[in-house]
Amino acid sequence: MATIKSDAYNKAKALLTKAGSVTASKSHVKHGTDGTCPADHGKAMLQEARDEFNKLQDENKKKAGRAAVVEAAKLMGITSW
Repeated sequence: MATIKSDAYNKAKALLTKAGSVTASKSHVKHGTDGTCPADHGKAMLQEARDEFNKLQDENKKKAGRAAVVEAAKLMGITSW
């Protein structure tokens, strides 16, 4: 199972939350004992935020949300979602 750093997940969660993602804001903070979490958790958060931002009517917010998803993916080292 692929893993990502919990700290990277938490930073990505904060970035997406700041961009306006309700689903990311409801995600639990990761604090595993070994400092990692499944990469699938990060991918799921990206997918949910992407879908959420794509539904926005305001094009500026939609564009900013999409940029936040890309940046969050980079923070976690996830290249496809």
